Amino acid sequence: MLQDLRRLGELADPRTLVQLQRAGVLGPRDALGLALTLPWLLGRGQSLGIMSQAHALSIGDRPALHDAAGTLTFRELDARVNRAGHALAALGLRGGDRVALLVRNGRTYAEIVLAAQKLGLVACPLNTWAKPRELGATLRGCAPRVLVYDTRHADQLRRCPLEGVTTLWVGDASGALPGSTSYEDALASRPSTPPFPLVLHRGASKIVIHTSGTTGTPRGARRDAAAAGLRSMANLLQVVPYRRDDVVVCPAPLFHSFGLLTFTLCTVLGMTIVLPDHFDPEETLALIDRHRATAVSLVPVMIRRIVALDDDVKARYDLSSLRIVLASGSAMSAGLRRSAIATFGNVLYDLYGSTEAGWVSIATPRDMRVHPHTVGRPVPGIEVAVFSPDGRRLGVDEVGELFVRSAVTFEGYTGGDGRDEREGYMSIGDTVRIDDEGYIFVEGRADDMVVVGGENVYPVEIEDTIESIDGVREAAVLGIDDEEFGQVLAAFVKGDTDEATVRRVCEQELATYKVPKRIFVVDEFPRTSSTGKVVKHRLKEIAEQRAAEQARAGH
Repeated sequence: MLQDLRRLGELADPRTLVQLQRAGVLGPRDALGLALTLPWLLGRGQSLGIMSQAHALSIGDRPALHDAAGTLTFRELDARVNRAGHALAALGLRGGDRVALLVRNGRTYAEIVLAAQKLGLVACPLNTWAKPRELGATLRGCAPRVLVYDTRHADQLRRCPLEGVTTLWVGDASGALPGSTSYEDALASRPSTPPFPLVLHRGASKIVIHTSGTTGTPRGARRDAAAAGLRSMANLLQVVPYRRDDVVVCPAPLFHSFGLLTFTLCTVLGMTIVLPDHFDPEETLALIDRHRATAVSLVPVMIRRIVALDDDVKARYDLSSLRIVLASGSAMSAGLRRSAIATFGNVLYDLYGSTEAGWVSIATPRDMRVHPHTVGRPVPGIEVAVFSPDGRRLGVDEVGELFVRSAVTFEGYTGGDGRDEREGYMSIGDTVRIDDEGYIFVEGRADDMVVVGGENVYPVEIEDTIESIDGVREAAVLGIDDEEFGQVLAAFVKGDTDEATVRRVCEQELATYKVPKRIFVVDEFPRTSSTGKVVKHRLKEIAEQRAAEQARAGH
């Protein structure tokens, strides 16, 4: 309770007050809504679920979300959240228990996550694109007592361990798993009033987000839903100027940390969120036009697909309402940034962070004009440090591994371990340099560095060079083993080009040791399903296999 009072006391911070007032969230009705929810805030703890309850009282008639099933106001959403909470409690869930979700973007996600937070449960969103083996591993890791799933994903669950797990389905009844109960039926008989404010074992409002799995099996990262607090949100608003009257389109998956951030911002500020249940590049533009959206959250691979649309297709939609295009989830090249700005206008904000670290820095439109390759400066409240492999703290423009310290880092993995730490800072796993103005420049993943002829090479510079070639849409560079040199660089290139052109440009623009020895023009890259990150360890396998085939053919 003392911690909840301390977090509530952040409202007294003048800087927090200023940012929230600018965002339009501190009116008299907000004060009344907060006052009326105070018994729940003190009895059950600060959470997004309590924020939802406050919004139902203060801005209840405003649209909270639009999805494939229609529109819910904040009052309607909170009523369904309460029904979901009573349904979960009737199934025997108590504070600290886990509820898993295998659902697409939409109201069911919002209802279960918010209900879980009101009850002090741990919500575990699952990757809807996961194959049965990966899905089974994540289910074993999060060990839920209840699973809510969309019947469109029932086939993925049939080979998963569901013994002892109560299952609720949404969608088409004909696809439901045997023994499952209809989610809507479970809610129908439950009251729309909030749970009793006082509870003996209130648990903690946590959420488990799984990492993208670029280096192997995804890992569950535990986050305290209330850890960031109002001050951290206000700090973020200093950089990205969201307001309560914003309408935010979010095709980015809510089971990923970037989608969760968007959902969290909308819930805290009382913004309207538009949740398509799948991503389609043209439909995204249509949603922006139809809802006069002022903001959109996209991972870079989505931006690539939108900017690749024919000009006459893009011209059909009015995007002039947009104030913010927030991108995150993987690196954006300078070329992709330019294409995004040409499509959406000068409203691009590129957020850099990770599932474990939360947000770290954001490149604003001005930042990208001045420094096309930067990921911005740290968001206020985020501390960063760069360390050498031997633990020495590095200075301006020295390249090393980035470590962060903030209120928005995760609690640890569900397996009990965490990230490397130094001097109270947590590793983010990237190699960076920071200039004298505080701008961060990512050189690559710490484990992506390639030693070529005794020289340290970071793939980002080479990828940017290749992506500057006309016709190239994307490039990925990595190191592969070589019998003669130990390691050599391999480049995978997507687009309308050929190996000779790529090699010629690299030889003209790069030092000799940075020119890739192996160049492969491909149709597609292997990617993670959630954020579209390129899975480099799979590319490495492909490159080494092709190199071996070429060597055999040469003999």
